[in-house]
Amino acid sequence: MTQDPVPQTIATYNRIAEDYAARWQNRAVLAAAAAQFAELAGPHGRVLDVGCGAGFDTAVLRQHGLRAAGVDLSWGMMQAGRQRGLAVDFVQADMRALPFAAGLDGIWACASLLHVPRAQVPGVLHSFAALLRPGGVFYLSVKVGDDEAWTADKYGRQQYRFFTYWQPETLDPLLTAVGFQIVAGDVRPGKRDVWLSRLARKT
Repeated sequence: MTQDPVPQTIATYNRIAEDYAARWQNRAVLAAAAAQFAELAGPHGRVLDVGCGAGFDTAVLRQHGLRAAGVDLSWGMMQAGRQRGLAVDFVQADMRALPFAAGLDGIWACASLLHVPRAQVPGVLHSFAALLRPGGVFYLSVKVGDDEAWTADKYGRQQYRFFTYWQPETLDPLLTAVGFQIVAGDVRPGKRDVWLSRLARKT
């Protein structure tokens, strides 16, 4: 792949932000994962919700006592959160070049790393590990599959987003290669896709 698919994907999120935020506002399915992440990050831990979208998970992490900031490249998605009254800190940035200093207690990347082309993912994971303190916690979730593809979703009209799909046997070695120890995870069916999640600590 020669052309970067991220800008078009972000443009789609800007267009569908309101409908997307309305559809995914309920985060109950992630309650257990968020609680475990918060426990490992530690009281008042400094964490980033990378690919935060409207910031719903950012708000949940703050409810657990974490000093959480949301990071996303889509201005429209962050504005959708603001319009719903979410009082969280937002930073507009590309997860492939995060403008933060090292020493974070945690990085939460729910359904966001899956928009990064496969060839770039090892570098992104390496940069995440570099931002975390020793023992820092990392959560991610991606869709299960074996390829990369543009997918059309119907939010009133067809809107295309780029996805990279993963299996445990393709994702887990990348995590361990950059210094993460996997402590929990699962594969679970969602409404439309099967999801792979991992909770890991930096060794």
